Amino acid sequence: MPRAHRFLVLLFLLGCMGRAGAVPQAPLRVGVYQNAPKVFMGESGKASGIFVDLLREVASAERWQLEFVACEWQACIAALEAGRIDLLPDMAWSEDRARRYAFHQVPALHSWSQLYARRGNKIRSLLDLKGRRIAVLGGSIQAQALASVLAGYGAVLVPTVSLDAAFSLVADKEADAAAASHYFGDANAAAHRLEATPIVFNPARLYYAAMPGRQQAVLDAIDRRLTGWRTGPNSVYFATLQHWRAVGSEGGVPSGLLWVLAATVGLLLSALAVANWLRNEVAVRTRELRDNEHKLATILDSVDSLIYIKDAQSRFQYVNGATCRLFNRPAAAIIGQTDEILFGPEQARMTRAADLAVIEGHQRFETEEVLNGKVYLTTKIPLVRGEKVTELCGITTDITSHKQAEESLRIAAIVFQSGEGMCVLNPDAVIIEANQAWAALYGQSADELPGTAFPHFSLDSDGDDYRERMWDSVRDAQSWQGEVWMRRHDGRCYPAWLTVSAVRDADGILTNFVCTQSDISARKQADEKIVQLAYFDSLTGLPNRRLLYDRVKHCLDSHERNQDRGALLFLDMDNFKDLNDSRGHVVGDHLLQQVATRLLACARESDTVARLGGDEFVILLESIGADEARAQAYAETVGQKILAALREPFEVGGAVHHASCSIGIALCTGHEGGLDDLMRRGDLAMYEAKRQGRNTLSFFHPSMESEVTYRTVVETELRAALQHSQFVLHYQGQVDGDGIMTGAEALVRWQHPTRGMLGPAGFIGIAETSGLIVPLGRWVLRTACDQLALWAASPATAHFTLAVNVSVRQFLQSDFVEETLAIVAASGADPSRLKLELTETLMIEGVEETIGKMRILREHGICFSLDDFGTGYSSLSYLKLLPLDQLKIDQSFVRDVLIDPNDASIARSVVALGKSLGLKIIAEGVETEAQRSFLAGIGCDHWQGYLFSRPVDARTLEALAA
Repeated sequence: MPRAHRFLVLLFLLGCMGRAGAVPQAPLRVGVYQNAPKVFMGESGKASGIFVDLLREVASAERWQLEFVACEWQACIAALEAGRIDLLPDMAWSEDRARRYAFHQVPALHSWSQLYARRGNKIRSLLDLKGRRIAVLGGSIQAQALASVLAGYGAVLVPTVSLDAAFSLVADKEADAAAASHYFGDANAAAHRLEATPIVFNPARLYYAAMPGRQQAVLDAIDRRLTGWRTGPNSVYFATLQHWRAVGSEGGVPSGLLWVLAATVGLLLSALAVANWLRNEVAVRTRELRDNEHKLATILDSVDSLIYIKDAQSRFQYVNGATCRLFNRPAAAIIGQTDEILFGPEQARMTRAADLAVIEGHQRFETEEVLNGKVYLTTKIPLVRGEKVTELCGITTDITSHKQAEESLRIAAIVFQSGEGMCVLNPDAVIIEANQAWAALYGQSADELPGTAFPHFSLDSDGDDYRERMWDSVRDAQSWQGEVWMRRHDGRCYPAWLTVSAVRDADGILTNFVCTQSDISARKQADEKIVQLAYFDSLTGLPNRRLLYDRVKHCLDSHERNQDRGALLFLDMDNFKDLNDSRGHVVGDHLLQQVATRLLACARESDTVARLGGDEFVILLESIGADEARAQAYAETVGQKILAALREPFEVGGAVHHASCSIGIALCTGHEGGLDDLMRRGDLAMYEAKRQGRNTLSFFHPSMESEVTYRTVVETELRAALQHSQFVLHYQGQVDGDGIMTGAEALVRWQHPTRGMLGPAGFIGIAETSGLIVPLGRWVLRTACDQLALWAASPATAHFTLAVNVSVRQFLQSDFVEETLAIVAASGADPSRLKLELTETLMIEGVEETIGKMRILREHGICFSLDDFGTGYSSLSYLKLLPLDQLKIDQSFVRDVLIDPNDASIARSVVALGKSLGLKIIAEGVETEAQRSFLAGIGCDHWQGYLFSRPVDARTLEALAA
């Protein structure tokens, strides 16, 4: 008995035993949607597929009753959540689904997803998907994964209710590609004239899913069975997988079946010969047969073929015994009846058309018909009387078994000549026959292979010949399968999946071996590509965040075992954005690749150099010392080495570029709360290095966390302060050369409910980084304009100008110009009395945008002062383009202008530059008469500082002006 038949008998017996001893219980309702070959409803309405077969095995062992419920995917999900079904096979695990459904622990299958397109498509990479329509099963894991994978590529997802529908959309050109698991795609692509593209994504683990708390015992049982099956290569689990990989792939037809087929064909030919003889006799000797009607009837009644005579109106005039047996009526009940009465209207229309073709066309007619589920060959012959056809004789022979045998042979031939390599060998492992696919893999013609030995193969690419051990295993266990390295005729190796089965006759004697193999080079390359995409950065080839996290966890575990310390070096390139913006991302990418090369040169082979993204890198140093001091010294040495390496000039885009970086170092000391804490500490240390001026390194210190906590608290309090109007404006007077107060600068103060009045140094920096400077700046501008309007109403202060500081972030807001003009108009203030103070940073972050906005505001009368001039980056080429009214000498130069020659020289230069550009000059921070005299001597004619006025409220300032 063939192995497959024995297996089915065994399953039947086990099922009977299970039912005999089972405790009656409610059936387990299982959802089935169309996703062949994993799970589907066959044409007969029976559930089938890998998941169904495995569940039936579990149910048989656990004595469950199964009830399969057909549904579309979304309907299955809804039914599971509503409790109409208990279990849903073939659900891919994801974090979101793990929160909604219950899964067992051991995956039932491992799969991946792939895009399939029409043959001849030009989809080779994600870049080819721009503007393409991708059909995907709605609510599936592919739909979720594709949304992130295709982000930025311009592809459009088209949800469908089933995978068949998705493939049909592509076949009908209503979509360009469809996403499916490789199980479904490989099984169904050819039927839709589709082919797999190289785009592979979303490696997945597939499970049976239930609702939490409902079927935990069922899930536990599935886990037990899967765990047991996976330990044995000859288990039901692997047999089921192999069965569905090679459904219909049996390489030959047993000799016994061939004899049966031959006998059947012989009988059919004999019957056809008799029928043909009878037809000839009817045609040639019609008159003579009338005289021998009784004898002829006896002969005709003994024939299995249906023999009948109809008149020109298709009424039966004669029927033989076989026809009577078909209708289960005597001949008298059939004679005179028509096909419409005996077969029904639809069948009668077809037979009547054939009858007319014979009677009116005077021609013999042959056709195949299906009656009551069987196939018949019908021959109709015109019966001529004189020159007129008055009747016809029909002979209908049951050819069902012949057609089945013919179809089986056709399917066997198609399977043998399929794309999978197949060969049949004798008991001595000598090839008898091989198909073209096997010959193509081996590298020889199929005609040359019979009589040759089975080719050499090994389990490893450079391993020993494994053939003899494999044959011993097949003779003992009847089959063997595995991933191997086959050797071609020219000696080259390639990876393949090899399956070998022993064929025995009815007496158990080994007659043949049947082998199948498929080249899995593309699959292995895809696996390697998946690993590369999952764990490595595509630009630099360095490990990515995911692989880094795995290795950091290993480092922490190692520290717990042997107290051997490690360190994380967080590295961020200084001013990398400037290079990207000025010279383009291609040049920036080239620099990052060179940085990666230099970092690798600075690290050991045991260290991990990873790229987190953008211009951020992390270097993991493992086993660098048993004590903290030693580990810190080594980490600092490596950090200095990296700083020095990156200070060396780079050649990018045909030009020399000088770069630097900031490094934050966090030691793995055993005091961390975990991986996330260690990464956060390294990040904090890196930002501290940035604040220290860049191009340096900084070790993590607990105070950094305190500072972050403080900044978080202040940011929260700032938001509350904006909501509860806790800010006030103070004003510091500005005087001219005659000592007359000409105006003031508005300075914001925070009236904190617990800490009292706070100056800007305590909160402006946090407001800048958090983005709260925008609403705060808007409040300051509105309040200042309202005060300016009030001063305009008093003769003593009508001449006042008011300077208001504007942050870079506020000025670069897209609606800053419109918002400022609206505030000025609403307050009623004279715009020519408003002076906006800008910093030099604007000349770095957006010169063209800055000049455009300033010119628009300048046209409405608003004045501009350049604050803190000389402390930052000043480009004279941009300075002369800015529509400025005033330069302000920073107080850092004024403070030591009398004792520091450099500060004095800078002050002179600022005044000279301002005068040459026709600008007014004002110095801030003037606290002594000596400072004022010096500044007046070099040409500065406006001052601001404690010498004249401290920051005070508006009423006090008005009193000082009076």
